Amino acid sequence: MWSSVANLKENLNKIALDVHDDDDDDSDDDELSMYNSSNGNGNNSRRFSNSYAHSRSPTPSSVVNGFDSPYKSEIEQYKAEIKRLQESETEIKALSVNYAALLKEKEDQISRLNEENISLKQNVHATNAASSPSRNMLKGSNDQSPNRQSRGITKNRSLGGLTSNGSHANQGRLGNGIRSNDKEPADLAGIQATYDAQVHELRMELDNEREKSASMQLRLHEAEKLHETTHQELNFLKGNKDELSTEMMKIRDELNNKSAEVRRLQMELEKWGNEGTTDSAGSLKRIITILQKENNELKIEKSNLEATLKTTQISPATKNLPGELESSNRLLNEEKQPLENFPGKEQLENSLQKLEKDVATMRLERDKAVQQLNRLKQHLLEKESEDSEKMDQDSKLIEELREINDHQRAQIMNLERAVKQAIANHEETKGLNTNEVQKSKETINELTRKVSSCMSTIEAKNVEILNLQTALGQYYAEIEAKEQLGEELLAAKEECARLSDLVKNAYQQTEMAKRENEELSTKLSQLEKALLEGKNRVKKLEEDNEKLRRALEQSMTRLNRMSMDSDNNVDRRIVIKLLVTYFQRNHSKEVLDLIVRMLGFSDEDKQRIGVAQQGARKGVVRGVLGFPGRLVGGMLGGGGSGESSSDVASENQNFADLWVDFLLKETEERERRESEAAPKESKGDQSRGSPGNGMSTTDQNHGPMFSHGNFQRPEHSDSEFSTVPLTSSESSSQFSRMPMRF
Repeated sequence: MWSSVANLKENLNKIALDVHDDDDDDSDDDELSMYNSSNGNGNNSRRFSNSYAHSRSPTPSSVVNGFDSPYKSEIEQYKAEIKRLQESETEIKALSVNYAALLKEKEDQISRLNEENISLKQNVHATNAASSPSRNMLKGSNDQSPNRQSRGITKNRSLGGLTSNGSHANQGRLGNGIRSNDKEPADLAGIQATYDAQVHELRMELDNEREKSASMQLRLHEAEKLHETTHQELNFLKGNKDELSTEMMKIRDELNNKSAEVRRLQMELEKWGNEGTTDSAGSLKRIITILQKENNELKIEKSNLEATLKTTQISPATKNLPGELESSNRLLNEEKQPLENFPGKEQLENSLQKLEKDVATMRLERDKAVQQLNRLKQHLLEKESEDSEKMDQDSKLIEELREINDHQRAQIMNLERAVKQAIANHEETKGLNTNEVQKSKETINELTRKVSSCMSTIEAKNVEILNLQTALGQYYAEIEAKEQLGEELLAAKEECARLSDLVKNAYQQTEMAKRENEELSTKLSQLEKALLEGKNRVKKLEEDNEKLRRALEQSMTRLNRMSMDSDNNVDRRIVIKLLVTYFQRNHSKEVLDLIVRMLGFSDEDKQRIGVAQQGARKGVVRGVLGFPGRLVGGMLGGGGSGESSSDVASENQNFADLWVDFLLKETEERERRESEAAPKESKGDQSRGSPGNGMSTTDQNHGPMFSHGNFQRPEHSDSEFSTVPLTSSESSSQFSRMPMRF
């Protein structure tokens, strides 16, 4: 028994020391990794704490579009989790230290008890040596009166009772030590349960953080998609701009060609007006007016095309998309605050309450931000649909303009054909006229030779006047054309400058977006590293939990093994209760019979006391205690000091069960003794004839009393009560010979 207790203590000491050392090493490593992971220098922790203390603001930061930073709440959750882990580590350390101190106290108590047991053994040996001659005298003199024999036996019993009482007192102290050891694993089990619950909560929080990181990655993907769509739209707008510029150049060339044709036709009409008939001149004027109208219509269409170009270049989609990109990038930059600013333990403990309040406010703000996000997404979808509708309308307008241009080209071709036909007709009429003139001239030449000279001079003068008029008209037309071309060139230059500025701004925005994407990727890698460190720490804590569980299981198995030796003991309170009821009821035979059954008196002891064999076990129990058999333990177990109500109820149930088992065992042992009583009595009568045999029997009877009284270890004991051993019939008979002075 003592060896098992010593082994148990050594194992518990080893377990406590191992757990304490592991916790110290893990805590040191974790603290070093926590405070040095952000930066390699150890002097940065003070700077981080100061920056964190100064950077705290009572109001949460907001972004341009109304989004609140959810990363702030996530960082605060990380800090709270780290603080909980540190508190659990400190609790485990304190428990391990307390456990080691308790083990040391128990070792000191056990050493003291060993010393007391050694002293008691020496006293027992001395009393044995002193009482040996008196025993010889008592056993040698068979002629003495039975009163003297009973007195000597009572003296021996008194000595045995004293020694047994001392041993029971020592055993009661040991029982208290074991009870306290039993309570410590229960406390450790409760702490372990709380620790498991905390670990479960941490796992749930880690799962939530993983979901949040996944949502942030989705947001990054969405931002990248928006960036790509903006690039595509810019490229599409550039292509549209090039196409429109080419179309404008074509339209300008056509206009120049048409203006040249109009001028040419005007010159021909002027020439023909002087020479030809009035009908052909009127038709040509009509054609010129039609062409002028078509030219004006083309100019109007040109201005409309330029207006549509400007509207497509400065559309709300192109205006809003860069702003939205900038807002989303700023949101991601501000949300991903660096994890390098990690504070110290003292500042975390001081700011715990503030962090909890901020977490609540940030949650509300996060819900608001989610609502705003949904609203903005709907707004963006509506804008995209509007932009798509506008683009479709623009494409339809462009197609209509192309059709109009084709129609105008066809009209121009028709006009050219009509002009050619008019020229051919004019040439035919001119030929006819020349023939008629020649004939008339031949007839009149002879009559008008004198007038011809005058007419030739007049015709020469008229030709010179006409040449001067045509030259003046061409000069004025060229001046007007130059002015128009100059104005068009200025407008084109301004448009080109505007388009170049827009392109430059677009390139700058794309470069800024690329830089911001690179910064976001670096911050994401830092967050992933922090998550990996948290996972490693959780794994370490789980390994520590498994170690503690194994240690607790080993200690509980050993304690259960130690508690298996309580079958041969009877609670001292039961004996006291029986004795009190015996004297209260004026030495009733039923109570005496119950005591005899419980303590296993022999036939000789029963004859000496004068007790007859009686039955009615159930009536005795009800007569003594006044309650049914299942409540006997509850009546007998009252009065234990310093225990809770739950412990008392469990002990009462154990006493009731032991009571019933004990009575059943006693009936079986009584029947077995009665069957074996005849041969044992015959052998006892033969052995009583000689004094030497008497000496040996007395020594044998007293030997187990001292051995069992001194070295029997109780299982259920208190500071006030101890148990009575029931190892054999002889030892129980020795204890049944107690004096009546109780």
